[in-house]
Amino acid sequence: MESIKTVNDLRTILAEEITKIRNGETTAANVNAIVNATGKILTTVKMEIEYNKLLGLTPQIDFIQSEKVKKLEIRKASQRAADERLPRVAG
Repeated sequence: MESIKTVNDLRTILAEEITKIRNGETTAANVNAIVNATGKILTTVKMEIEYNKLLGLTPQIDFIQSEKVKKLEIRKASQRAADERLPRVAG
């Protein structure tokens, strides 16, 4: 079993469980256990967001950031660094 690293992984698992219950391949008790654990995971993410908000910080939570977003942030940071190295032209 693969580990759950992102919210998209969690969504995939939940969708798979819905398919399994529709096909009679699992029980409602198993699906309820997964849904319960999912709720607890998301509650911890929400707590982290709220805590950072109280501190005036923007949290970097890998679990809810897609690889696309991470790559975009890296690209933006690289561009900012390059811009800072350029001399300023007085206008």
